[in-house]
Amino acid sequence: MASSEGKDIMGRNIKRLLKQHGMTAAKLSEVVGVSTATISDWCNGKTYPRINKIEQMAEYFNVSKSELVEDPDQMSTTNVTEEPALMAAHWGLDISGLPDDERQRVVDRAKAYVEGLIADYEDRNAK
Repeated sequence: MASSEGKDIMGRNIKRLLKQHGMTAAKLSEVVGVSTATISDWCNGKTYPRINKIEQMAEYFNVSKSELVEDPDQMSTTNVTEEPALMAAHWGLDISGLPDDERQRVVDRAKAYVEGLIADYEDRNAK
């Protein structure tokens, strides 16, 4: 479940990226195919984007999905080295032999997949 804190972090990150790119919420809404009200909800931590929208924003801003969903003050290189080990332990996957950029891509996709499952669960249970 996307926590209130997670929604707030995502909102701050979207606002930061908009400012860094000199971009408006209206332009971002065109890029990802949602209303400006939806962008406003994301920026204000009211709702959390679906994973495909996170992927579109990451690609557009040329950042990793982690840079959208994680608190930049809490991100560290420790996470990068621990995550492959956690994946290996949990799913039986050893990705330690992959180059750093490919290993991070696998980790990002795994996180994105789990976030998508959580968003779907929340949508089904919000009724």
